[in-house]
Amino acid sequence: MQTNFLREALYEIVWTTPVKTVAAEHNISDVAFAKTCKQHQIPLPPRGHWAKLEAGKKVRRQPLPERALGMPREVSFGASRWDYYGSAPKNLMELELIPPRPFDEALSAVRDKVTKRVKRISVPRDLSRAHPVVRKLLEADAPRRAKYWAATYKSLYDAPYFDSPFEQRRLRALNSLFLCLEQNDARVTSSGKNPHEFYARVGLTDVVISIDDPKVERTSWHATSDIAKSASGMLAVMINRGSLTEEFQSTWQDKPNDKIESHLTKIAVNVLVAGESACRGKELAHYEWLVRRKADLIERSRIEREKAEQAERARRVKEEQSRVDRLLSEAKALREAQEIRAYVASVKALNETSHEPILETDIASWASWALEQADRIDPIRSRRFLSDQA
Repeated sequence: MQTNFLREALYEIVWTTPVKTVAAEHNISDVAFAKTCKQHQIPLPPRGHWAKLEAGKKVRRQPLPERALGMPREVSFGASRWDYYGSAPKNLMELELIPPRPFDEALSAVRDKVTKRVKRISVPRDLSRAHPVVRKLLEADAPRRAKYWAATYKSLYDAPYFDSPFEQRRLRALNSLFLCLEQNDARVTSSGKNPHEFYARVGLTDVVISIDDPKVERTSWHATSDIAKSASGMLAVMINRGSLTEEFQSTWQDKPNDKIESHLTKIAVNVLVAGESACRGKELAHYEWLVRRKADLIERSRIEREKAEQAERARRVKEEQSRVDRLLSEAKALREAQEIRAYVASVKALNETSHEPILETDIASWASWALEQADRIDPIRSRRFLSDQA
């Protein structure tokens, strides 16, 4: 089950109640609890803190640092990483949903702070100081290079991915950007041997980045660029548009006298701001999802209630009709019982005046049986009619 705390509220809790106690109250291991607090930069009391407090000694409370870029204002325990919107409270229908409170700083102010923090990016001539992601791509490309140059017939399908001047320029730009992002607490990852997109995790928010020829599509089956492709080929940068509002630039492209390398510092700044922007957008999206979810639950409840009421009305109508049908059936049974009795009386009377009467014992035996049948189906004699009042 997911449990959420406002970051400031959780900070107050962990400095007034031992972590083991808080974790146990919410069925969370104290190790996982402490790890999550560390992830959200919530300082925990040091060893011996509670003993000093109990002994009446003064203790120092570490201040709560400013929330990092891309980190949510709520701390979640037990949340699924695959659930984008998070879970909904069980009592959502009864809750009054309040829109997220405004952030202390506008994104423009955040961008100004990040701009002051990020150092100017320069692009070296080589990749001797390669970021782990770039180094991994180069190391994976080495066997392809060796095989390609050793072959008599050189096929594009065997060519190394990153040997062309264009690809080397692209990797140098990516590498410089990645190193800057890592210095500013954003972790960069990629997938595949020849990736078009890379992922910068800003706080807990992923931002998609690409630096590439805007006209090509990459594949792992063969090299995207001809091995002789010039470094002057067009390069374009894109940050996934969903992360930034229109006031922030998310695309850059080479111009005759203005290459993207001169914009890498601004790109790094906007990637970091994009992480914060997407984080804020996710908070609003979660609220809007809760509003839709609540409305959906209320509508479902209304439909189910109407169906239940309709079913109850149908049940009552059916029950009343069943009682009426039983009344008619009992009335018919009473008439038939009376007809049987009248028939028995007529047989006896006719037998008395008959020229060849049936033996009295035979008539009596038959009449007894017939009257028993009449009593059996008679709803009054059997008191069966009283069961309808139950």
